[in-house]
Amino acid sequence: MKIKNILAGIDFGPFTDEVIEYSSFFAEVFDASLNLLYVIDYLITPPAYLTPYIEEEKRIAEEKFSELKKKLTDKGIKTKTKVIAGRLHESFDAEIKKMNADMLILGFMTHVLRRSSSEKLIKGLRIPMLVVRGERAGSSKKESVKINRILCPVDFSDISGKALEAAKELRNIFSSKLYVLNILPSYVIKKKIEKYKDYDRAIKELFEQTSSSLNKFLKDYDIKDSGVIEQAEPDKRIVSFSIEKDIDLIIMGARGLSFIKGMIIGSVTDAVLKSSPCPVLVIH
Repeated sequence: MKIKNILAGIDFGPFTDEVIEYSSFFAEVFDASLNLLYVIDYLITPPAYLTPYIEEEKRIAEEKFSELKKKLTDKGIKTKTKVIAGRLHESFDAEIKKMNADMLILGFMTHVLRRSSSEKLIKGLRIPMLVVRGERAGSSKKESVKINRILCPVDFSDISGKALEAAKELRNIFSSKLYVLNILPSYVIKKKIEKYKDYDRAIKELFEQTSSSLNKFLKDYDIKDSGVIEQAEPDKRIVSFSIEKDIDLIIMGARGLSFIKGMIIGSVTDAVLKSSPCPVLVIH
């Protein structure tokens, strides 16, 4: 992966420390410049009486950024900071284009009744995106970031191939163990059983076909690691597999073979982001 310019979204909320840890880690590994962005979000132009409050919020954010920048610069990381008042999506999109960002790093929070700011950005921006969340991310406060085990779920789509390519590159950089996982969802198995009216025959043939496809897929991307095929609901198994294998980073495509035309984030990726025990790198 070519990573020369990293943009990190900062809101000084609960996940700020983790976002800073991962941002500085990737900036150091790739010798990349790090840009920290804080957006004072509003949907419409605020009335004049709110100007003093916006200016105060901006001042406080700039003071916090000044402290962060000094700490990161002292570590040898090329750091810039920026505070913008404007619409969230448009502000990030403009900054990504302006600085030619190669990666966006965000914390993750979800709400029951509405989409959070992080969810809006994840669903609306087409850029490699590291979503920092889960217990593994929380442990980075106590110790340096480590990426010893990487999981890459694949469904043989072009986008999962891009994710696998990224996983291979990061595996080599971090000397990590790479797990490649293909999951047979229940609806695929059901169709096969309906065709043959024989469960054992259907399962045997399906696993043989999938094994052949997986081996070819791995060979096409020059992956020496063997893949794993499992029967389950994709998002739930990706999460449980990550817990079982103590995965440090999941790398997956934004959407797979069954995506709706025009959709940026698929349902499986969306579900994994909401319950993953570790950071997720989403590839477009």
